[in-house]
Amino acid sequence: MSATHAEGDLDYASSRVHARHGTRLHEREWLRLESSRSLAHFLDTLKAGSFARWGTTLDPQADCHALERALRAEWRRYVGEVTRWHPGGWQRWLGWLTWLPAIGLLARLAQPEPVPQWMLADPLLGPLAPGSPAERSVALEKTSLAPLAAAVRERRPLVTEWRTHWRELAPVRDTATLDSIASLGRIAASTADAESRRRPLARLYRAGAGTALASASHLLFVALDLERLRGGLAVRAVFPPSPAEAV
Repeated sequence: MSATHAEGDLDYASSRVHARHGTRLHEREWLRLESSRSLAHFLDTLKAGSFARWGTTLDPQADCHALERALRAEWRRYVGEVTRWHPGGWQRWLGWLTWLPAIGLLARLAQPEPVPQWMLADPLLGPLAPGSPAERSVALEKTSLAPLAAAVRERRPLVTEWRTHWRELAPVRDTATLDSIASLGRIAASTADAESRRRPLARLYRAGAGTALASASHLLFVALDLERLRGGLAVRAVFPPSPAEAV
């Protein structure tokens, strides 16, 4: 690898992202994976396919919460890897996608009730969870999630705050790019079904070819894939088949 690539080069990053995008599971592979009844067989099938990287740290003996923590950790590693391919100016913007799966969990910090035990086990969010919402907000200000601290303290919608900060991190201010970022932000925050989000995301991925916008689109596609993977893991972890069905 040349020094330019090591420092972050957009052409290099775009080619890597395009190659990675092509390794995402096709629908027939999803159907094969989802035909597994047991968690163990599901993970064996996952590890044998093109999405194997997402199964390397998943334990078939783990409970649903531990599996979700492992997926969040893998997501953080993947976003970090993709981010490092890019020029420095785009890295903070892309890196903010790291926290997308944590938004729903962070919302619990704004509630006065104690957080559940499984959240205390999270290596990132667990240390923030003790105390009152005000104390949690102070703890949050000392982390990479500091831009969301005020929203936790004031119980404002975290996803709105996340999108606002993401837009502010963009290293360019031209209208067309900011409009695309706004569209990506709406998709990231949407609760619509996955297929409804994939269609506009595919358009943005094509329109942003050769730019960091395509990279962000790719990461949001992967986030949707992980939502589907998370669902498959949860169903099999919570509702294991009988021994006769476990194939």
